[in-house]
Amino acid sequence: MMSLGVLLVLLLFKHVTADISGVVVANSIRFSCGGTQCPVGQDCISVGGILRCADPCQTYTELKDDWRATNYNSQVNGGSHCDQSINWQGWYRLFLGNTGVQMPERCVEMNMCGTHAPMWLTDPHPQLSDGVVQRAVCGSWTSGCCTFKQNPIHVKACYGNYYVYKFVPAVGCNLAYCADVNTKVCSTCRNDETCMSDNKINWRCERKAPTPTTTTTRITTTNPPIMAPVVVCGRSLVHVGLNKANLKAAGLNASTAHLADPRCSAHEDHNGTVWYQVERREGRCGNILETNTTHAVYSNSLFVYPVDGRNKSQPVSYPLSCVYPLETESSLDVAIRPYLPNEHGVVGVGAKARASMFLYRLSNYTEPYPAGEVLLPIGSTLHVGVSVEESGIERFVVVLEDCYATQSPNPDNLPRTYMIQDRCSRNRTQVTVEESGSSLRARFSAVLQVDYRYVFLHCSLSLCDQRSSSCTPVCSGRKSRSVSDSVLLKPLAIGPISWA
Repeated sequence: MMSLGVLLVLLLFKHVTADISGVVVANSIRFSCGGTQCPVGQDCISVGGILRCADPCQTYTELKDDWRATNYNSQVNGGSHCDQSINWQGWYRLFLGNTGVQMPERCVEMNMCGTHAPMWLTDPHPQLSDGVVQRAVCGSWTSGCCTFKQNPIHVKACYGNYYVYKFVPAVGCNLAYCADVNTKVCSTCRNDETCMSDNKINWRCERKAPTPTTTTTRITTTNPPIMAPVVVCGRSLVHVGLNKANLKAAGLNASTAHLADPRCSAHEDHNGTVWYQVERREGRCGNILETNTTHAVYSNSLFVYPVDGRNKSQPVSYPLSCVYPLETESSLDVAIRPYLPNEHGVVGVGAKARASMFLYRLSNYTEPYPAGEVLLPIGSTLHVGVSVEESGIERFVVVLEDCYATQSPNPDNLPRTYMIQDRCSRNRTQVTVEESGSSLRARFSAVLQVDYRYVFLHCSLSLCDQRSSSCTPVCSGRKSRSVSDSVLLKPLAIGPISWA
């Protein structure tokens, strides 16, 4: 049996901003909404007639104009359209027929795209890791590809191999945004593929390798000089990379490696590294999920076999783990000291859970008030909903610990008027806990009786592992029982609420 000694001497974790889908975002443009700064990757978008922070990848308008195609000649087909007088609102996704397409990244001949001066992107589309970016737009005409320099637009790359655009009116007529008919192939690419082109005309789907930007792990090893795997902990996927040259020098074959489940051996080569991918889910490819009071830890092992490939050859095992903090995203500058659940293992840190709280207009919890001040009639019933984004960990639920009102946005200020305390309603005739401890969403309604002119609502939450014991509060009077230990989250606040 081949032995391999690995001495772990240093772990360095580089912290970067992550958007709501878990994508690492380095320089994304930030937007404000009602005096509140939206999370990275979101914009202030009208949802149901209410302005709120939302992900443009999920809240967009389909733009289905066949005349925008790069092969549509306005002189041949008649008519010439102009995007100057259009009242662009929010974000748009381009379609030709029922197929999603992209704006062209190349000069388009004049009179194409159903207009006189077709508009195209002068810079490449962003990557998922870029978040929301600004891109320059040009309109081509007789004197060149950029005869008309447009005001820049915003662009975001979305999961599923498509893009959304925040268009602005054209500087004149007749100019119109183009839809590149050649990019129809991009809609056929799988999630593990990217749409590539060498000439911006002919496009193809290619397998993509992950870029280890979420977590950087530095490891010093003893003889033989074998680099341990690089682990990238995403919100939904975990990527593991092996250096081919170092393994070959040690007599190991990276292409024959597999995870704890031997069926999980699919891999791809990229710049001298062999990458393996596993879904962040308990039991998938042999994943083991363990929790404690602060973290959820996904563990697995990568088995690498000697080059000779004999049946009796014993593989070298690389334990690896991804650690996900069980707390809300309150500050991206907080340093977390991870731990190694397995000796000689490699560990990475994933993004924290995120929580949000909204005040809703009606008891169906479908239409939230916009961010900022809310004016309500005296005696109104408040409908409050909270949610935690923690994809991939189905066993956790959110529990309402304490919810109360203050005169200021500071949750530590006194006096406090409690609606929920110790997970239970303070007054069942005025406060109804409609959902708590059953999913990653919690809701309650309350008739608030206070003497303040302005009211701010605050809620303390916790994440509970429902496999350990019951997470649903059982209330007798104002006390709860039979609820397992859970992880406290950072308090949330909304307001001010003023009374008419």
